[in-house]
Amino acid sequence: MKSHLSCLVLLACVLPGFVRAQGDVAAQIAELHGKRDDADPKLIETIAEARSRAALDGLLGAYEKMQSLYMRLAIVRVLARFDEGEGGQPAGAKLADLAASSPEPELRDAALAGLGQSAKHGHHFLRQVVTLAADDGVRIEAMRLHIARASAEDAAWYRELWNPKLERKKDAEDKLLPLELDAVRELGFRGLAASLEDTELVETLQKEPNPKIRRAALDRLHEKKSPKAREMARWLFERVDYPGADRANAARVLVAIDGAKAADEFLELASKRDVTPEDLRREMARLLVELGDNALQKKMAKQLGKGAPHEKAFAIYANAGSPEENVWEKIRKALGDKSLEVKRAAARVLAERKDKAALPELEKLLKAKGEERRIAIDAIGAIAGTSPEWTKKLLGFAADEDAVVRIAALEQLGAAGEVAPVLAALAHDDWATRLAAARALERLREAKAVPLLVERMQIERGRMALNFGDILWSLTGQPFGEDAEGWKKWWADAGSSFQVISVEGLAAAEAKREQARLARRTGTPAQFFGVRIRSERVIFVVDVSGSMTAEVAGQYVGKRGATRIDVAKKELRTCIEALPQEALFNVLAFSSGIQPWLKDGIALRGKQSKKDALEFVDRLGAMGATNLYDTLKLAFQDKDVDTIFILSDGEPTNGEVIDPYRIRQDVAEWNRHRGIDIHAVSIGGNLEVLEGIAADAGGRYVRIR
Repeated sequence: MKSHLSCLVLLACVLPGFVRAQGDVAAQIAELHGKRDDADPKLIETIAEARSRAALDGLLGAYEKMQSLYMRLAIVRVLARFDEGEGGQPAGAKLADLAASSPEPELRDAALAGLGQSAKHGHHFLRQVVTLAADDGVRIEAMRLHIARASAEDAAWYRELWNPKLERKKDAEDKLLPLELDAVRELGFRGLAASLEDTELVETLQKEPNPKIRRAALDRLHEKKSPKAREMARWLFERVDYPGADRANAARVLVAIDGAKAADEFLELASKRDVTPEDLRREMARLLVELGDNALQKKMAKQLGKGAPHEKAFAIYANAGSPEENVWEKIRKALGDKSLEVKRAAARVLAERKDKAALPELEKLLKAKGEERRIAIDAIGAIAGTSPEWTKKLLGFAADEDAVVRIAALEQLGAAGEVAPVLAALAHDDWATRLAAARALERLREAKAVPLLVERMQIERGRMALNFGDILWSLTGQPFGEDAEGWKKWWADAGSSFQVISVEGLAAAEAKREQARLARRTGTPAQFFGVRIRSERVIFVVDVSGSMTAEVAGQYVGKRGATRIDVAKKELRTCIEALPQEALFNVLAFSSGIQPWLKDGIALRGKQSKKDALEFVDRLGAMGATNLYDTLKLAFQDKDVDTIFILSDGEPTNGEVIDPYRIRQDVAEWNRHRGIDIHAVSIGGNLEVLEGIAADAGGRYVRIR
């Protein structure tokens, strides 16, 4: 009786507070529904703290009434808080629906993040997203989040996605479905790998066509200390028909197991260029340095200066860890080699060592032309830093006719705090020089740059206006973006008392700008396979090799049976039509050779140029091999281009260079001081060379099935 009385007393104390809290939530929901987009976003946070079903229902109802992306995002970002309560199921369902079908990328990303945070229901709904989402990028991210919480119950589904036998499934109408996206297959395998026996891992290594899955299988054998790890690493290492990245992975496993015993084979293989891709040679050299074996170091030192250029370069990289001065003297001497490949290797390792004794030889290269001089400037800058002597020489190079030399000098002058020549470069005729100068001044947080940048905003267009607007934003915290007139009026009022904004002030301004961006509605800009085009100086590099006649099943064409070339041409037409009239652009179609729309680079603009370009696209057919290298080399010869889009469906098979690693390295080298944005689209598979090129340039990589 006494205990019942105590409960009644406790209930009498708690119940009024509970009822009041429920009433507060109801009132808050009513306020949110009434004010809609004009409500304070903090109100959403307050309602979510209740974590009740009523609070969730109120937020979901408010979501449908919101017009701004900002307020919708604010609601989506709190839905994961309901995961553990009675609202967990409907909250997860809403997040899954948004992730799978929302047309707004910000909402899709926020919904995926919410599911990733939902320990109770997120796993189930992430699987739904992988199964139902139309956007492959969403499916890949959902899969990554799913395997982060993998359990034994997921094994059957992961195996179904991996589909090791590559069996073609059928739909309800008995039609063959396309194979799963390579990236999803890979993630399915990774989720399953920990439970696989040695026999299946070995079979995967031998039969799997996806190189990333092969590498993951070998890594798993090694992680579990399988007796098969060494045998299969050697098998993969010796497969000259496999990509260099596969064999480099095998080399790492062999060194981890055998140590210095693997060195002799590395040294022998490095001399055989035809069967040793560049990435494998570089990785073998790195592993030899990492071993730090004294006897091995003596053997490698004897290889310096001997053989063909690729052998000399390998020996330089392999001796980069030597403590012996006579070794470094030989590497310095290599700066005078006839081969550019050897000179570049020597300059790189000497720069990494900050070898001051190499400065006299490097300065000799400054008298050369082209690439040699660029190599020397980068290396001397890494070694000499901001010394007065070197800074004085850089002032001369800042006015050089060679744009790459000029930009390298400006970047180093900026790092040395030499403001005057960098400010002057903002008015240079070359866009890349202006951009390099602006970025250097941004890093310096230089107030004197602001009026000059505002002045340039009255002239710049396309990507340059976007970049300059972003740099002005980081220095001022003002949200005028590409609005040249807005910047001009603001500076007229604020210029006399201007100070560069603090890091804290910029963070606060960023929050306000993001809210304003998400609250407004704008037209859809030109896109190429979902990547927005912010440039008015763009080149489209499009594969028209014979393999582009294969059929696809992507979301960009409404019916099955379209060929890859059909998809490419349709998207390219749509993109060209959406470009602004003032845009400068070119199309480089490539197969065994190169078919440029404009032979003299990006030059035409206006309605007639679009009409001519569309006729060129319509005439494109698919045949021949895949000459990616020569086409990109031609694109980089255009001094005006600031953005490149690449579309291809296969590994390079023709041209000056077909080694994917070398292509990636050369493109990165060409772009070191150019600052060209590069985006890539892989159609029909996952091309690591395109993925790497885009990543190096800070661009987007898109996969289309």
